[in-house]
Amino acid sequence: MPFETSPAYDRVLADDRNYHIVFLVVGGLFTLLLVVFMVFSRLQFKRAGSRFERRTYLSFGAAGLTLVLFMALALWANVTSVVNPRKTLAGTTFSPVGEAWLSDGRAQISPLLQQAIDDRLAWQRPKAVICAILLVACVTLTVFLWRRLLRRSTAGKLAVTGGVLSAAACVLLMFMVIGNAEGALAPLTLTVIYG
Repeated sequence: MPFETSPAYDRVLADDRNYHIVFLVVGGLFTLLLVVFMVFSRLQFKRAGSRFERRTYLSFGAAGLTLVLFMALALWANVTSVVNPRKTLAGTTFSPVGEAWLSDGRAQISPLLQQAIDDRLAWQRPKAVICAILLVACVTLTVFLWRRLLRRSTAGKLAVTGGVLSAAACVLLMFMVIGNAEGALAPLTLTVIYG
């Protein structure tokens, strides 16, 4: 494509690099918290008295390990994108507004593209904040539920299901926080690609 050597494309490459750096920072923070959670689960597993507690902490550790491995893979993929964003964007199809701006070649963002970026940020930033607030609330709820369940040493299926679902919601919200933070802090690439 002729615009791959233009100042506009260089600006998209820089924004794409920033997009992946945001993932490395936010995703790295969550990965670190997951490692702390795994260590906590391991320590609690050693101290656990009942079979239910031991199985619960073993399950927490296994789930934490699975998520850490997944996040390590995602972090590595983002490192490669930071190192070579040109390869990451190779063969990407751009939105009409992005294509028009890239074809022009100038680094200065066109008014039409700026409007699309502003529209994206108008909903991406609030989503990032709302998802972060919901994540904190969901983690608080999950900790509360599991503490109550573990104090009983036996739990009904409904209570355990509620605890598992709240933990799964935390994982989903974690990914939503990461994605929305990326879109809110580095919106140019997403707008050029998706409009």
